[in-house]
Amino acid sequence: MIEDYKKHAAVWDWDGYDNSADVTAFDITKEMIDEGNKRFHSVENLTLKIADICNFDFTEKEFDFCFIATQDLHLLSDIVMVKQAFMSITEHLRKGACLALELILPLSESCCYPAQTFYPRVPNYSDKKVWKEGSGRYDAVTKRQYIDQTVYVQDNNVTESFKYSVTLQYFERDEILDALNCAGFAVVGEYSNRNKEHWTIESKEWIIEAVKR
Repeated sequence: MIEDYKKHAAVWDWDGYDNSADVTAFDITKEMIDEGNKRFHSVENLTLKIADICNFDFTEKEFDFCFIATQDLHLLSDIVMVKQAFMSITEHLRKGACLALELILPLSESCCYPAQTFYPRVPNYSDKKVWKEGSGRYDAVTKRQYIDQTVYVQDNNVTESFKYSVTLQYFERDEILDALNCAGFAVVGEYSNRNKEHWTIESKEWIIEAVKR
């Protein structure tokens, strides 16, 4: 975990490079929302809220689209929380609205991930350099991935670093499909990437397109 979450929030838009959408976005941490408001307060039609995905209640109940990016759903520790999240989401969507999910299915065998260095695919800052180093391991029994990283921020030739650890919980395909069905969603597409190539059992990534019945 991170002692000062503000440091993490300040560099968390790791791959963010499209600011054109009109959205309501939320995060459970005040630090993330504070940082978002600081950066994007002048962006029209953007609303940022502090909320728990498993139990949120917005005034607007007729949203057209909801998107949950890779790893976000995996931050929930069990399928019960996933079901709660889907129920909260469906209550805020109009009939026929779309829910898109990016997921990773669990591996059948445990493994370790060696130390690596990661850089943003698209640099987001002109005044500083950001990168991270980390390793991890996956437990096939619990279907959990444990990640330990050090995040580096170089600003004016001064480099600051902080530790970051996170546990991701993966779910079986049938579990997710059942949770979606129980929340009133019908799956209309399964893809292996954002190019909408057909999903197969060998696909590493699993993208789901579902509509509210």
